[in-house]
Amino acid sequence: MSPDPPPSPPHNAARTPPWYSRLIRVCTRLGRPLEDAEDLVQEAYLRFLEYRQTRQVRDEAALLARIVTNLAINQYHRQRTVPVSPEELMALELDPALVEPAASAERILAAREHLDQVVRALDRVSHRTCQIFLAHRAGYSYDEIAAEFSVSHRTVQKHIARATALLGLRKTPSRF
Repeated sequence: MSPDPPPSPPHNAARTPPWYSRLIRVCTRLGRPLEDAEDLVQEAYLRFLEYRQTRQVRDEAALLARIVTNLAINQYHRQRTVPVSPEELMALELDPALVEPAASAERILAAREHLDQVVRALDRVSHRTCQIFLAHRAGYSYDEIAAEFSVSHRTVQKHIARATALLGLRKTPSRF
């Protein structure tokens, strides 16, 4: 399997590989101007040759099309990214309107009321269920909790499900 020659410029149609125009169409369908499309196809072919040196390729045309598509998407995202200077970041950090120095009295009162509701609800479950639920909310995985309390993974799930149902919370995804 000898490698195809790199893409030729469009003005030399006699030496242009058959896949070149197809890849240009892929780029233009993705909204790239012709000049950018030519550069993307060239870059894709170089990456393709590097890839093929270390791995066997079953469908070269499909791989080239995927590389071109990914390059076009990456280029689009780079163009949409707004560069921010370090000075602008420092100005944002120092802007007092963006930083809430202390919680308002209303937020503190609402948080305390919510905490009281949680405590009252957890008083209705066993001490073990409360411990396991709080450990889970603190960020421990089901496996870590099961090992700490010497119970099965399924038992931990049941305790957490019981507590979340009692509190009216949505079921939290398990962390394994």
